[in-house]
Amino acid sequence: MKIAVTYENGQIFQHFGHTEMFKVYEVEDGQIKNTDLVSALGSGHGALAGFLNLNRVDTLICGGIGAGAQNAL
Repeated sequence: MKIAVTYENGQIFQHFGHTEMFKVYEVEDGQIKNTDLVSALGSGHGALAGFLNLNRVDTLICGGIGAGAQNAL
C-alpha cells in the first residue's frame, strides 16, 4: 500500500491543491518499508489527482481539501 502525505518543512501541508511535495510511504504487513519525498511540480488539484493515480497511491493524508479536489480524486 502507498500512502501520500502533502508535505512542506517536515509537516503536513495545509492545502492539497497547492502542495509542491508529497511524502510517500510504502507500507507492507503493517510496517513502513520505504519513504520518498516526491515533487508534485505544484500542479493544481486536477493534475495532482492524476499524479497520485499514476504513482499508484492508495491513500491520501492532507490538511485540507476542497470540493473540486475531492471530485478529481
